Amino acid sequence: MFELFMVIIVFSSPVLLLASLKRYFSYKTSKVETQAKLQSAIDASKIVALEKQTKVLNERLAVLEEIVTSRRFELSSQIAQL
Repeated sequence: MFELFMVIIVFSSPVLLLASLKRYFSYKTSKVETQAKLQSAIDASKIVALEKQTKVLNERLAVLEEIVTSRRFELSSQIAQL
């Protein structure tokens, strides 16, 4: 009886091992896919935020350029030098 039990264990072990490995790798694959989707969503939101920030900074830069190139600024700086 013990011999029969050992034969069953020896022949069923690889099958159980393969089934477990298949399950593990399918889980791992689905986890990596989910992580990639989440990462792309995060990257997209970061891109949108950076584009908004760039737009705001460009507007501020345009205002500063307008101030610096205005005639009043030149006059103020000339008066300050005197």
